Amino acid sequence: MNERAIATMTARGLEPAEAFAVALRRAQAEFLEMPGLQLTEAQAARLWSFDSALCSAVLSALVESRFLIRTRNASFSRA
Repeated sequence: MNERAIATMTARGLEPAEAFAVALRRAQAEFLEMPGLQLTEAQAARLWSFDSALCSAVLSALVESRFLIRTRNASFSRA
């Protein structure tokens, strides 16, 4: 995770690891609640009110865990 993402989460009053876990659960919940959801990184950042660094870190973690895939058109959807 990059320094900017950590700073953003810490500014919200949570420890970095806790804040990241909260953001991760929120993103997972959205994809679980809405089957077929496809979002670009910019759309996800707007939907969840994440800055770009936090959104990128969350989406990357979800792709690495194989919860999401990144499509050819640079959107993210359930794996």
